[in-house]
Amino acid sequence: MLSFVAGLSSVLAGEPASPTPALPPHRVYPTAAAALDAVLASNPHILGIGELHSTTAGPEVPSTLSLFTAHLFPALAPHLTDLVLETWRVDGACGAPAAEVTEKVEVETERPPETKSDLVLLIEAAVAAGVRPHDLAFSCAEYEAMLDPKGDVRFGELLRLLTEKLQAFALLASATPNATMVLYGGAVHNDLFPAAALASYAYGPETRKKAGIDYVELDLYQPELLTPTMTEASWAALLTATGPDRVVLYERGPQSFVLLLPSVPIKPG
Repeated sequence: MLSFVAGLSSVLAGEPASPTPALPPHRVYPTAAAALDAVLASNPHILGIGELHSTTAGPEVPSTLSLFTAHLFPALAPHLTDLVLETWRVDGACGAPAAEVTEKVEVETERPPETKSDLVLLIEAAVAAGVRPHDLAFSCAEYEAMLDPKGDVRFGELLRLLTEKLQAFALLASATPNATMVLYGGAVHNDLFPAAALASYAYGPETRKKAGIDYVELDLYQPELLTPTMTEASWAALLTATGPDRVVLYERGPQSFVLLLPSVPIKPG
């Protein structure tokens, strides 16, 4: 059976943080790759990774996706069979609705133009490593359902469909012997403990019901992309512990982790 974990030496070497009752359990690691060993200590077969999406209105920092490709994917690739990305290609057979939904989503979400290039680089890295990359496919009827009578995108329906399709991949991995899968997307869909208002957009709880400890959630947070509404008082102080030569990993709950990346490009693992 395939294994994510090459060794637990870096887990044991993680530097215990000074005990602070107000802070969640956490450790400091010299690299993101070292912290990843701790996340994968239970040897899961499905890893749901969530990021904070960059926008054109946000700070000009390297995208979380590019940091994942450069610093985390190389450590994962030798143990992966599949990589699922929260993106889709326009199906020309679906005509105007498919093109309209895709174009309007790109405008409304204000994704930087580099996002497409970052996705291509990750897909190329996956193919080179022998990992099967997957995107999400929408049917013509689903494209039509995502548009309201005025031609505006029903973002609630889009999020529901994205969650449904990511869920399908996660359950397929759970039912497939020797499959090890990473699902990479926004830091809502992968949640194991979603807020009530967002629970219908998270595949984590259902995946845990089917896969148990075979599923682990990992969120990648860049401090620059965090807004006050995203930063919880229980862990905000941990941001001061990051630096160019260290990252902070904290456990939000069983099988649920957050990796706080430093404010500068992270040191290679």
